[in-house]
Parts: sequence; C-alpha cells; structure tokens
Amino acid sequence: MNATITATALVTKVRELAAVTPDAVTPTSSEHPHGDRYVIRDADGRWQGSRLIGRALLDLGADPDALAEHDAHALSAASTVMHFVCFGVWGQDLLWLNVVQSYEGRGRAWSDAILIADMRIHGVLGSSR
Repeated sequence: MNATITATALVTKVRELAAVTPDAVTPTSSEHPHGDRYVIRDADGRWQGSRLIGRALLDLGADPDALAEHDAHALSAASTVMHFVCFGVWGQDLLWLNVVQSYEGRGRAWSDAILIADMRIHGVLGSSR
C-alpha cells in the first residue's frame, strides 16, 4: 500500500537528497545497467532507488513493488509522479521534477540538476528564484 505523498513532500525530499550528496551523479541511461529505472534490487534483493525521484518516493513510503511495476512502463517523471502523488500536484512541480530528472539523466551532478530546474521553473517550493 502506498503512503500518502504530496507534491510538496516529493519536491522537498528531492531537494534534501541532492543537498546531502550534491556532487552525486547518476549514470546516464546508456551507462546505467538498468537504464532509466527509478528502483532496482540491491545485492540482498531489496528495492532501492536508482534515481533521485525513485529514492525520494521510497523514502516517502511509496510501495516499492508498485513503483517497480509502474517503472517498467513509465515514460516520464510526470507520469510516475502523477501515479504516486496523491494530491497537490501542480504543473510547476511536475515541470520542475521533469527538468531535474532530465538533467540528472544527462549525467549532471544532482545539485546542478536542482539549480537548472530552479532557473527554468520559478516558484517551486524552496526555489532560489
């Protein structure tokens, strides 16, 4: 069963994860052995987040099996967010999360992905603009 996750909580958690490890870089889709998957199984068989949004959703209580199932068919951060965020999804939040995912997926440092999203999509929680 999924926890109740809000768009605000998801944006906040993505920002927190990037702040803890600002220089982290997620391998690009072609470099990552699991492509664009949000979650993967670790050596012990447990689900773990492989990208910022996947990590944030798991930290916020998203059902890992449901996330993995959705992950197999998702086309964008927006579709995943709309599936797992119960309420409070605003256009700016979705756009911001898509920009973060896009730049993370291009091999940019997490802090850079956040900064670029803040510059492109103004007014999202915690934005510097």
